[in-house]
Amino acid sequence: MDNPVVVGDCEETMTRRSAPTPDVPRIDAGVTVFRSCLVGAEFPGVEASTKWLLERFGIEYTINPAQTCCTGLGYYSDLIPIGTTVGIAARNACVCVDDGHPVMSYLCSTCYAINKKAHTILDVPEYRAETNEVLARIGREYDDRVAGEVRHKHVLDVLWGAHAEIPGLVRRRLDGVKVATHPACHYCKVFPDETLGDHEDFMVPEEMLAPAGAVATGAYNEKQTHCGAGFRQRFVNPSLSVAVTQKKLHRLREAQVDVLVHMCPNCHIQYDRYSDIISAAAGEEFPFIHLHVQQLLALALGADPESVVGVQTHSQDVGPFLERIGARRVAATAGGAP
Repeated sequence: MDNPVVVGDCEETMTRRSAPTPDVPRIDAGVTVFRSCLVGAEFPGVEASTKWLLERFGIEYTINPAQTCCTGLGYYSDLIPIGTTVGIAARNACVCVDDGHPVMSYLCSTCYAINKKAHTILDVPEYRAETNEVLARIGREYDDRVAGEVRHKHVLDVLWGAHAEIPGLVRRRLDGVKVATHPACHYCKVFPDETLGDHEDFMVPEEMLAPAGAVATGAYNEKQTHCGAGFRQRFVNPSLSVAVTQKKLHRLREAQVDVLVHMCPNCHIQYDRYSDIISAAAGEEFPFIHLHVQQLLALALGADPESVVGVQTHSQDVGPFLERIGARRVAATAGGAP
């Protein structure tokens, strides 16, 4: 189909093939939900929603208490050397494979990217040997067995394998709710050839929410623009960071979206925690909310907004949206506190 594309003041037509995201094999068991430091500290409802969804889809999983932080934030901020990060990734892979749950499923795109990057580095014999010298001190070895069995998946990869079941599980309609996707750069740009569907117009979140009646935004101006956080950039270059974020939010306001869904907690922090600061700096209001993909999908499938989705941990007021979809005061209806 022909889609008009605006470039500067000129409009040109590009022929683009629009095709749904291809199906992937369903994963029924052996999943390790890789815990994220930012998710746990900022938006614990993302992890709770993910576990709730896996249980609804009948996917066996575990949370491994021996798993440690991926150190991705430290590495990408030039605080932790790559050898340390690779060694930690190798150890975490050994832990998950030895536990019988080799599908490492990430809540955070940075965890996803750094562990996949480490997996590639560990294919180089000399780097693997150096890493194993360190692992030997704790009785671990990243060998061909571990390298062959471990699988690195964003949690959306796992959930997409069960997406055919979503229509029968919908309990709350999202009719008329316009949803846009903020593609995580460390998912769509670091390993673009392994992205589900189109890495330049990532549509999995909107396609998963479509059975509940959500209206997809699809491609929009600035869709591939970074969230603006840039790890340390929000602290080192705050004016630049806010300017990038504001530019994207302005485009989304023009598109009249209701919800921007995320797949990375760092992006989520930038948009939700700093929403008032960005609005004040821009002199512009952005009347839409921010949710992780799993949070909105869990709401559509009937999850409690407080005990599962954790909306009370957000900086934005999600209440009006919950009222719109009939999810407000679920706990009060069940006899709990309002």
